[in-house]
Amino acid sequence: MGRDLWYRERVEPLQHTLRHGTLREHLARYRFAASLLQGRLLDAGCGTGYGSAILAQAPAVSEVVGVDRDRRAVGHARQYYSGSRVRFQMRDLLDPDMFALGTFDAIACLEVLEHIVLPERLLEALDLCLAPGGRLLISTPLGRGLTAPTRQPGHAFQLRRVELMALLRPRFEFRLYGQKGEGIESWRPGGRYFLVLALCRSRSDVRSARRGRPA
Repeated sequence: MGRDLWYRERVEPLQHTLRHGTLREHLARYRFAASLLQGRLLDAGCGTGYGSAILAQAPAVSEVVGVDRDRRAVGHARQYYSGSRVRFQMRDLLDPDMFALGTFDAIACLEVLEHIVLPERLLEALDLCLAPGGRLLISTPLGRGLTAPTRQPGHAFQLRRVELMALLRPRFEFRLYGQKGEGIESWRPGGRYFLVLALCRSRSDVRSARRGRPA
């Protein structure tokens, strides 16, 4: 693979070594997701596909569909990471044709939210893609807030924790985790995390369960 700008702007195990701290942090998030999620799984914003391959190795995962709108990323993913339990599709997460893929028992959406100008639309789309009883794991780097400028290339914003909670609360019940280095733990005050993860359950499921119907 050529070391051009497209690759330098991405974290990719075939391009970086494990001495690369950011790569180790990314791998830790996907391994954390693989330990929590099961069934038919959507990797929403899969990039070059290495994370989808990690998810597909989890014994509780039956299939992974990696989706990204970047044609080159999907081509790379298909070339290097396709397998019997993982496939890749070029789609925009906000387009209605996402629903042609069916629903998913679980969704991993890692470091995508901060790239979307209207994050509420992404959360709505992901909620609609979840099967009843499904789980969503979403992560995003912490920063100065939704309306503050960011110098990070491609990011529309970098949220504060309370802003993520406010975005999630209308649609999901959730539990927060924080990442510090390669370590991921349940959120605790004063943890000095650089990134927040939320394991979510749709509120429509919660309402059904409370009425005594299967969720």
